[in-house]
Amino acid sequence: MRASTYRRGRSTTTRPIGAIRPGRSWPSARGTGQSPRLDADRRQESLRAYCRELRAWYRGHPGMPALARAEGPFASTDPLRPDDILVGFFPDLGLSPQNASRAWSITILRVSGFAEIREAWHDRPPPGSDPAGWTGVPPSPAPGELPHLRRIAAESESEPPDVLFESVLTMLVAGVESMG
Repeated sequence: MRASTYRRGRSTTTRPIGAIRPGRSWPSARGTGQSPRLDADRRQESLRAYCRELRAWYRGHPGMPALARAEGPFASTDPLRPDDILVGFFPDLGLSPQNASRAWSITILRVSGFAEIREAWHDRPPPGSDPAGWTGVPPSPAPGELPHLRRIAAESESEPPDVLFESVLTMLVAGVESMG
């Protein structure tokens, strides 16, 4: 076992759409290509760190969920190593195999979805748009349309992606904790 990974057992589940694919190394601030350390004794912070690095990887590789969907069956086990580490982490937190599979899928879906939808628009906005001022309401909806989005937009402040992502992580960690 490498010092930078956490491993327990083997996964027999399938990878969710958007998981890391062949030929694409795992993100790492140190550039090692190894997944971040997951530590059951520091469960919340290590899961947050894992998700932050995964988010950075997806931002650096826009369109990956669509590409993963198009590539089809697995060509190699190499891209599954980070997923295997994440799946092995969840049972050590007290999750059943079924809930470990759910937690893994939800983690990948939340992080890849955030990067692919929210951040793709923020990182590569359509011409003439202002990502910092995005409220979720289109510029000129017809009167009476989208009443709930309009109310929320009028009564709240737009948050930068980093702040919103930390909220995503708070919900994710709370959800994983509730499954144990």
